[in-house]
Amino acid sequence: MKPIISILGAIAAIALCPHIAQASAYKTSGGSTFIHITELPGGTGYYFTSVGGRQWEGNFAATTVTVSGGIRTYTGTFTDSRLGPGATQQCKGNLKLQRPVSNSGPAPLTATWTITGGVNCPSSVGSILKLNLTEAVPVANSSGNFLASNANTIQSETAGDATWPKWVVTDPTRLNCRATAPSGTVVTTFPNGSTVDVGYRGLNSFITAGGASWLRVPSKNCFIRANSQYIKPKLMPF
Repeated sequence: MKPIISILGAIAAIALCPHIAQASAYKTSGGSTFIHITELPGGTGYYFTSVGGRQWEGNFAATTVTVSGGIRTYTGTFTDSRLGPGATQQCKGNLKLQRPVSNSGPAPLTATWTITGGVNCPSSVGSILKLNLTEAVPVANSSGNFLASNANTIQSETAGDATWPKWVVTDPTRLNCRATAPSGTVVTTFPNGSTVDVGYRGLNSFITAGGASWLRVPSKNCFIRANSQYIKPKLMPF
């Protein structure tokens, strides 16, 4: 089991070097369980979950990755342990993760844990836990704006240092990218359906100008409107 500090170090490394791997993340509707998968090349990752009001962290590694009927299945092993004071509690076993190969919206993920042993594990050997999760993507606020606080990546949900890197233009015609917000010179335009890559930058990617939210596009040195009328997050993996 990796300590939290090493996990956060790895997260920061991904944020700084986004091309290391393709990753995605999922959470339950109530937010009690969160799973991060490095989907390519191999299917490894970590998770945080709540069991009996106590927090647990776990790691997993796929031994096989198969695709059948449009579903990608990761089958492997996991180890996890309870956080906080008290007697050691650890569990281990097999973990199966299944998600669609392609989808038009945030992908569903089914996770199935089968307990095979551990130290003071609260679940008996042979116990099975199955959860349904959904891909964790930025969600605009009630005004449709994406901000540093709601347009974070899976890395920044834990480490707080990166913004969502790729966005799809939803403006029905084209989206202007201005040298300064809100009314600067138009540097370039992005047509409907195109992808805008803003990189894994820090939370200063977003600014507020003219009462609206704007997103910095470093490669063009300009800003686009950060609102659901104009853009939406591109789903991972890219």
